[in-house]
Amino acid sequence: MDRSTGESLEGIRSVKAAISLYGQKFNGKNQKELPTKSGELHLAQLGIQRLNETKNSAEREKAFAESELLKAKSMVKELSAEIESTNAKAMARKLELQSSTELQTDGQEDSDLMQELSDMKQKLSRLKLDFVSVSESKAKAEKEIEDSNSRVRSCMTTIEEISKEIEKANEEHALVELARIEAEREFREIEAQRKAEASKFSKEIEEAKEKLKVLQDEVRQAKDLETKAAVTNADLSVLQSEMELVRAMERNFENNRIAEEAELKAAKQELETIKEEGFQYMSSMDVIRDELILISKETNLLKKQERKADSTIQLLNSKLLKAKSKFELASRAEERTKAIVSNLSLALNELQLETETAKKEKQVITEKTTKTKLKIELTESKILSTEEKLQAAVQELAAAKTSEAIALKKMKEVAERTMKNRAAALSTKPSTITISKTEYEYLTNCAASAQVVADKKVAASQAWIEALKAEEQEILTRRAIIEKKIKELRVSEEEEELPEMEEPLIDQSTIENDTRNADEDDWLNLERQVRTPRKSMKENRASVATRRKSNTRRSSVSHAARYHARSPSFAIKKKTAIMPNLVKFLSKRSTITQK
Repeated sequence: MDRSTGESLEGIRSVKAAISLYGQKFNGKNQKELPTKSGELHLAQLGIQRLNETKNSAEREKAFAESELLKAKSMVKELSAEIESTNAKAMARKLELQSSTELQTDGQEDSDLMQELSDMKQKLSRLKLDFVSVSESKAKAEKEIEDSNSRVRSCMTTIEEISKEIEKANEEHALVELARIEAEREFREIEAQRKAEASKFSKEIEEAKEKLKVLQDEVRQAKDLETKAAVTNADLSVLQSEMELVRAMERNFENNRIAEEAELKAAKQELETIKEEGFQYMSSMDVIRDELILISKETNLLKKQERKADSTIQLLNSKLLKAKSKFELASRAEERTKAIVSNLSLALNELQLETETAKKEKQVITEKTTKTKLKIELTESKILSTEEKLQAAVQELAAAKTSEAIALKKMKEVAERTMKNRAAALSTKPSTITISKTEYEYLTNCAASAQVVADKKVAASQAWIEALKAEEQEILTRRAIIEKKIKELRVSEEEEELPEMEEPLIDQSTIENDTRNADEDDWLNLERQVRTPRKSMKENRASVATRRKSNTRRSSVSHAARYHARSPSFAIKKKTAIMPNLVKFLSKRSTITQK
């Protein structure tokens, strides 16, 4: 009995040890890993969302850069056509200058050519600015692609960590299954032991009942023997009385003394045998009493053992119920882990597909960037060639102007000579001067054309100065607005990052009852956060949309229209690029006029 109880206690201890080894993570003692896993899953989902957003923004920037490149190409084509037309005009003018023998020149056409050249230079400067802006946007797109690649690498590292955690969860799942199998085996062993002990106790109780029945029969037999002994004692007393009568009769009958003595001897022997049997019965009664005392003690011990067995059975039943409840919790947790593992596998597959698509897009973007670099180099070479042609045309115009200036000097010298001759002739002739019609028309036309050209130059310089002032004011206003927007975006991003960094703290006392609700709430929050994009990305999308609107550049548009049409980055860049080009243009004009 003691061995069976000890074995049952050892089985209970082994079940407790198994539960303490493998079941603490589901009881609440070591459940700190569950919220950390959910937090890591939450961060992984957020990283995936950020990757998608950065990918979308990179695609938009790429489309915007492509549109800008197409526009720049169209502008280059238009400018090349205009340059060819101006070159044709310059060649025609050169031929006219070479073929013309007359010294009369048309100042209006020269001013038109200068204006066309200035317009062409302005367009070339704008083209350069556009190419600079496009190259900078391309650099930004490349930087964003590098950032997205780094984020993809970080996401891959997080994915590897999550896969390692999944492997750990699978190992824990295997350990839990082993613990469950051991618990079931021990449960079966405990039930078999309980059944064997119950059968043993029932057999021992039946044997004790049989022994009690035998002892009761023996007690009855002893009582019968006591009654027989009392009867024999009564017979002995009767025999003694008879012996006394016999002795009296011996006195009276001496002849029958020998026979009576023999009978007395026989009766004495019988009395001795009866006394011996009485002593034997008394000793057997003492033995029976001792056996009854032992049987009563054994019955008390058996009753105590039955009570202990009932208490141990009740404890085992309670422990089995607890183990069943813990096993149910473990099975539920296993189901949850299986669902989480399936969701994580789906997320991993999606991330792998997204990484593959991102790699392919990166390759396409690199190819496009190389193509755009080649095209930009070609356009830059074309621009340099056109600039060289323009400089050659300007030099030719300067040479033509120098020849015109020499001709004018000669004409002035001739006019002065004629004036001197006429002044000398006036001393002898009247005060009237006779001038030929051609000379009169030439002088009037030169004065009028010079005055018109001077007025036009003054008006153009004033308009240019006013336009520069307006552009500077517009740039300053845009700069202030952009700084405000940047501050607002930083504040909004900081406000959005604060709740993301906060992780929920879960109490250990309420984990056993609230794990299911907490996991469901986490998954719902994750789905909502995946469905709803960020405010900062919406603002970035709006800024990208405004950048897309900045395709057409018009010089005669109002400040508000320019603010909505152009992007702030391009406006700030043009502030730095317009002024040196303007200085170069004015310096060239001054050198030409000095010549």
